Amino acid sequence: MNKIKKKPSRLSRANIISISVVTGVIILIGSIALNSFHPVNSDSFVFAPTTNIFLKGVQDSQGSYHYQHAKGGKSTPSTTGTSPPIKVSKGNLVQIHLINEDRNESNNPSKHNLNIDEFNVHIKDLGYFQSESITFLADKTGTFDYYCSIHLDMKGTITVTE
Repeated sequence: MNKIKKKPSRLSRANIISISVVTGVIILIGSIALNSFHPVNSDSFVFAPTTNIFLKGVQDSQGSYHYQHAKGGKSTPSTTGTSPPIKVSKGNLVQIHLINEDRNESNNPSKHNLNIDEFNVHIKDLGYFQSESITFLADKTGTFDYYCSIHLDMKGTITVTE
C-alpha cells in the first residue's frame, strides 16, 4: 500500500497571522501619511512638503494666556503674554502642532484650542499635556488671526505672503 504524503503548506497559521499584522500596520501608516497631505480647507490631496509650526498653550506668571513657539521640546523666548507671529508663503501646506502645557489647577482644569477661521482650522479643546496636529493649505494672502476660543486674550497673527 502506497500512501501519498501531503506536502506541508508553506502558509502556516503563524505565517498568515504575521502577514495580516504587517499588512495592517502598513495600511495604518499609509493612511496616516496620506491624511497629512489632505488639508482641512481643500477637497483634494496636496503632495508638497509641509511647513511645521510647533506651538504650546501656556499661562505666564502674571496669569496671561498665550501661545509659545516650541521646537524639540524647548520653548523659544517670547514676550510675556504675546503669541508669536507666524509667517508662511502662499501655496504652502502648513501643519500646526499644538500642545497644552498649561497645568491644571484644582478648581480650574485648563483647556486650550486653536482656530484660524479663514482656513477652516479648528483644533479641539485640549486638556493638560494633550496635543493635536492639523494641516491646511495657505491659499489666501494677507494677515489673519489665530486664537483660542476659550481665552480671548490668547491670540496671534499668521501672515501669508506671495
